[in-house]
Amino acid sequence: MVLFFGYQFGVVAVLDKRDNLTRILNEKKAALEEMGLLRQQFLAVSNSFDTKSQALADRKKEFSLFSFLDSQAQQSGVKENVEYMKPFTKKIENSLHTLATVKVKLKEVYLKELVNFLYHIESSKNGVIITSLSLSKAGKENRLLDAVIETQTIMIKDKA
Repeated sequence: MVLFFGYQFGVVAVLDKRDNLTRILNEKKAALEEMGLLRQQFLAVSNSFDTKSQALADRKKEFSLFSFLDSQAQQSGVKENVEYMKPFTKKIENSLHTLATVKVKLKEVYLKELVNFLYHIESSKNGVIITSLSLSKAGKENRLLDAVIETQTIMIKDKA
């Protein structure tokens, strides 16, 4: 009986405790690896945010999203396909900045011209992003596209 209880409370308890500690150690290792991945993602987002902030600070004071899109449409060759451009702004809560949005509708445009227009918008150093894009076939042979593009940027207001 003494050997049985000694084995039960001594050896088996130690083995159970060791298994429990091994399981906890594996969970902590997995959590540490996840924290490392989250740190890398945070740094990537943080660097991206710094780059965008710098782009906003570097752009001209007289920058207007509407006129920017108008000039990009001219450069891309889709100016004559613009059916409308609807600008609107929204004040950002607890901030001096506003969110400028322009919705552009292009009628019967070739895919190559549309892609060129989108490229000019996204590749500019003005911090303009495309938030929405809707496409539908158009033209007699469905070889053209109608597009509705929504763009946004933050407009920095001076304190003075």
